[in-house]
Amino acid sequence: MDAVIEGRMSKELGAFIIYERSMELNLKLCGMYLPHRTSFLHMAEGILCHFMLLVQFLLIFIANIVTLIMLPIVMWQVRLVFQQKRSFPQLILITNNVREAVSFLVIVYTVLSRGFRDTAFKEMQPLLLTLFREEKRCGFKGIGGVRRSLRILLFVKFFTLSWLCVTDILFLFYSNDAIILVNLVRFFFMCNTNNILNMVPMGYFLALWHIARGFDCVNRRLDQIVKSKSPRNHRELQHLWLLHACLTKTALNINKIYAPQMLASRFDHFVIGVVQAYWGAVFTFDLTTPFFWLVYGTVQYHVRSLDYYLIDNMCDVAVEYHDSAKHTWSEVRWTKEISSYVIYSNSSKLQLWSCGLFQANRRMWFAMISSVLYYILVLLQFHLVMGKGL
Repeated sequence: MDAVIEGRMSKELGAFIIYERSMELNLKLCGMYLPHRTSFLHMAEGILCHFMLLVQFLLIFIANIVTLIMLPIVMWQVRLVFQQKRSFPQLILITNNVREAVSFLVIVYTVLSRGFRDTAFKEMQPLLLTLFREEKRCGFKGIGGVRRSLRILLFVKFFTLSWLCVTDILFLFYSNDAIILVNLVRFFFMCNTNNILNMVPMGYFLALWHIARGFDCVNRRLDQIVKSKSPRNHRELQHLWLLHACLTKTALNINKIYAPQMLASRFDHFVIGVVQAYWGAVFTFDLTTPFFWLVYGTVQYHVRSLDYYLIDNMCDVAVEYHDSAKHTWSEVRWTKEISSYVIYSNSSKLQLWSCGLFQANRRMWFAMISSVLYYILVLLQFHLVMGKGL
């Protein structure tokens, strides 16, 4: 209509346009406004989006139910196949049952508690958008603007995760005696459950990695502001102060949501570490085993240990970037805003507790490794005693 109005038009056409717009205004005032074509398109897109989300939720729900029903059956069949491979010592069979039972309980809890972890991702999404905008504004755009140490941690974590997933799949596929339907179904379920145990802690790692990335961005920008003498930059300090507080609050909330899951994953990792180390000693010195499988088991064990170490190390890194020291600030003149921020920074503490039992950090990982070594010696003593009794 605007194109017609701008041109020359007759009196009748002008009167028609005035009448049409007056009728549209009356419909709006009476609450009977008829939406345009674009409104109908937006409405259709919204309905389609909600429908796709509902279908996705139903598919995930069905997949989880099938996994929980079929998993114990598949694990029982794998246990029977394992016993038929060769004559194993009795303690090998007992530890295998314990390992499978613990893994099954952790998988059940992981599947049932997925809704709680989804709330953590919903909380992270707006913070990530804010963080990306802030990095772009500060000149730290993209992965290239991230500190090199953080990038190395991320790449190593992706390597260990990919290695565990791929090697577990290859090992399970090689363990099949024949490619038949039953073995393929068993292979599919075991790969899915093993990937659940490996992938879920990755969400916690990525959340802490982005939070540490945000703390580092705030710290680097604050150093630039403090060294500059522009009052405009000093006004930006309040905005960075708010972002730092939001990152701290989000880190505490995510740690609270993930704490039970990470406690269960840590217990599963501890049991697997004890059992596999005991198996490695037995298969190396007591049973005839091909050299290839000894190398595979050794590399797999160390990669798995490194994978979990990176999670505890990431907790320490996030805390270190949160409590970043401000020694260089003493060389410049402090303003009221800088003094207030230093008081806030010194009083704000970030402590990542696991269900109130212990703090997740590198010290906890080394304590867990020492406990693994202790229980390995206990199992080896039982193995020797049971061997003599036979």
